[in-house]
Amino acid sequence: DLGSVTIDPASALALDQAMHLERVAEGYVVHYAIADLAAFIESSDPVDVEAHRRGETLYGADSKIPLHPQVLSEGAASLLPDQERPALVWTISLDRAGSIIDAGVQRARVRSRAQLNYDDVQAGIDAGPAPAMMTILQEVGELRLKQEADRGGLPLPLPEPGARIHTDPCPRRLPAP
Repeated sequence: DLGSVTIDPASALALDQAMHLERVAEGYVVHYAIADLAAFIESSDPVDVEAHRRGETLYGADSKIPLHPQVLSEGAASLLPDQERPALVWTISLDRAGSIIDAGVQRARVRSRAQLNYDDVQAGIDAGPAPAMMTILQEVGELRLKQEADRGGLPLPLPEPGARIHTDPCPRRLPAP
């Protein structure tokens, strides 16, 4: 009943995360759902063993090797819009500064209301006014980034899947002090 949405690359079918954010008197509530693969895969069966061996979806320049079979990751377990799916749902309460004041997780059935993509969401935020949930997403994101900076954390931007990462085989030496 939350009106959750997914935000992924436009061509994605393996939608394993959905969210719903709301503003409340104390601050914010974030509902964050992860597809519940355990509803489909038993511990120690061959699919589970292989997923543990891989650890993640492997991306190449023009291909990928999914963590789980596509019939699950892009089908029965994917949080595709208007499909009821099993998920683990974190409910995280934040104060007005974005600090966590309460969190819990439970198994639930999730029905995503829309499959959004990064580019369209960002364009909507930039053009303004964005839908309420995207405005809240931006607010919460900015608050959490401020908290990270205040505690001395450094953001580590990750490359897009399939992006080339340049590595220098001859690292430069730092000058002597």
